[in-house]
Amino acid sequence: MNTGRRAAVAVLLLAAAGGVSAQQFHLYLKCSGDVQVAGGARPAHLDLALRDNNMTALIQRSNVLPVGERLRYQASPAHYSMTAHAPARHTAVYVDWIRGEVFAWQPDLTKLQTVRLSIDRQTAVLEGELLDGKAELLGRLRMHCEPKTHEDIAKPRF
Repeated sequence: MNTGRRAAVAVLLLAAAGGVSAQQFHLYLKCSGDVQVAGGARPAHLDLALRDNNMTALIQRSNVLPVGERLRYQASPAHYSMTAHAPARHTAVYVDWIRGEVFAWQPDLTKLQTVRLSIDRQTAVLEGELLDGKAELLGRLRMHCEPKTHEDIAKPRF
């Protein structure tokens, strides 16, 4: 009898621990728009998952920022604000082995150091700045975000 109770308590504790360790994101943002660099614009997309208990945002899908990167954000009544720091240039080189080219869609962006983002909580408009190591402007992001909840996004969620 005592062993049965212990087993039941152990099962309940394991179930509770599993729920606590799961990632609980309160808001998902599917953003699309463009990145403007050197007088030209290219399509851009960015999907973020925001977690309010530790103020982190996870980049789920993007052609602008590294996927899987976690950003710290600040929430005000009007905006979500976050800053991403680009990895050092020597950490990754993208080569198209078929065509023999190194991936670089805009040479100025090889200087990219910091991306600052601001998302308006009323209009869901994302504005961002792409900055080099000297904090000089390289380009701008302009996107519209569509808010989603955990129930709205397709599985697998995480």
